[in-house]
Amino acid sequence: MDLSLLLAQVPVGEYISVWKTIPLVVVFLIWARWLTWMDKDAPAAHLPRIENNIGQMSAGILALILFFYMGGFWAAFGVMLLVMLVAAAAYLFIRYRKVGLGDLQKQFSDWIKSFGRKPAEVTVAEGEVLLFNRAGSPVAAPPAETPERAAYDSVQQILTDPLRKGAQRIDVTPSEGAAAVQFEVDGVYYNSLSLPRGASSGAVSFVKNLAGLDLKEKRKPQAGGFRATLDGKRRELQLMTSGSSSGESMTLRTDAKTRHSLTLDQLGLSESQMVKIKESVADNKGIVLVSAPSEHGLTSLLYALVRSHDAFLSHIITVERDPDQDLEGITQENLPRSATNTEETERVQWVIDREPDVFMMNEVRDPKSASILIKFAAAGHRVYIGTRAASTFEALSNWRKIVGNDKQAMQHLELIINGRVLRKLCTACKVGYAPDPATLRKMNMDPDRISKLFQARTEPLRDAKGNPLSCEFCHDLRFHGRTGIYEILQVDDEVRQIVTSGGSINQLKAIFRKQRSKYLQEQALSLVEAGDTSIQEVLRVLKAGSEGSSRPASRPPDKGPQNPQNPAVA
Repeated sequence: MDLSLLLAQVPVGEYISVWKTIPLVVVFLIWARWLTWMDKDAPAAHLPRIENNIGQMSAGILALILFFYMGGFWAAFGVMLLVMLVAAAAYLFIRYRKVGLGDLQKQFSDWIKSFGRKPAEVTVAEGEVLLFNRAGSPVAAPPAETPERAAYDSVQQILTDPLRKGAQRIDVTPSEGAAAVQFEVDGVYYNSLSLPRGASSGAVSFVKNLAGLDLKEKRKPQAGGFRATLDGKRRELQLMTSGSSSGESMTLRTDAKTRHSLTLDQLGLSESQMVKIKESVADNKGIVLVSAPSEHGLTSLLYALVRSHDAFLSHIITVERDPDQDLEGITQENLPRSATNTEETERVQWVIDREPDVFMMNEVRDPKSASILIKFAAAGHRVYIGTRAASTFEALSNWRKIVGNDKQAMQHLELIINGRVLRKLCTACKVGYAPDPATLRKMNMDPDRISKLFQARTEPLRDAKGNPLSCEFCHDLRFHGRTGIYEILQVDDEVRQIVTSGGSINQLKAIFRKQRSKYLQEQALSLVEAGDTSIQEVLRVLKAGSEGSSRPASRPPDKGPQNPQNPAVA
């Protein structure tokens, strides 16, 4: 029989359903995309690539066999889908145990944002920074052998490594004959490279041109901004320049507008601390002192507290010395850092006359301003006041000195919060070790209960052949991300009585314990015990009289690669 005649008699619609093949094809296209992503993700997450590929492909083959073996299309399709989902979930669980899943949320967000985005007409070589001018237009690399190209290449040198490592700040500091490039990640400065003075000058001019600043003005401070993209990640750069006898210096802050966009539950507060703060927010009256050393999250903490109030139901006003960020729905009054005490008091009185429900000030210097705020709080309003202090007790002492009268200072004070921020160990490359019992006892940790702690590795990662590897998660900084530690003192009648009667600090500490509050060191060591950070990091942050952060060194760094374990500490 003619084959064509035979095929013509086959009722295709009864044996092959086009509609049923569509979900089957869609599932396997998604599965194929999952396999390609996992193949790249496994090495970056420090997981065995080949073993995971074999496991996932075996699961796919098993799912396909079960689909054709079982009767009933939808039942077989459901079983096939279940097997694939279980295999995918197994990989994600293994990844979670190794490095966590937090970074995947950012990957997914970037992927969603990429839809509908018009691709840039200008491209750069892989691994280079794509620069955009103030108008938002991409900037192409200048022709070779031109002065502009040399300046462009210097900018690439300055930006690429710091941005890839997540720098929040980049400093270019000139000196005689050279300029030091340093960058800050999670509150710690690292040496980057040293540029010849001419290259540094050209780079500063190139960046100023991007930001639309005056190229002829090399002495007075200037500020502007531009955008850059590296490895598909967009960064907003805030530029500040100033001149000196050694040349023009430059500071770049990355994503400054979102730096303090943290909510209370993202700060690292314990459950009991969250309860106390939420109760205080709900009470919505009295004064709350918020304190931390410099560079330890005071602004983020103040902003999180203010944002915890409903800006649509409450009238919220802040008075800030050079606000770091715009707060949606909140009126922010700028007070220059150079403002006199009289100017401060006048601004505070002017704002208070507008009767806000919630008021925040990041620093109070004048006793008259403090007196105005105390009277304002007495009328049933909430007032947040920031101060630089190393503990709740030091914050209380600062407030008493500003007010000048203990009874007045304590009358409407409700809560004191003190915080620090410390770096978290990279979950992908941290190293476990057996701690010395004597060291544990010295830090009030139980050696009978703690048999293993973690620290930052001191040796490079290596592959099976002994070749050095770079950690994809921390970019060899050994730490990735930060969290906060806090201590809270509730100011009740007993605390007020101790202070106004001239009681001792030991009496206040006894009340602190009575409130079942924990000191900063206790909070920090609980993170050490959980494997989130190291004893070395805790000692760095809580060192006696510490500001807890490293500032840029005044001298240029040595040439050559820098050891990430030895950041530039002034």
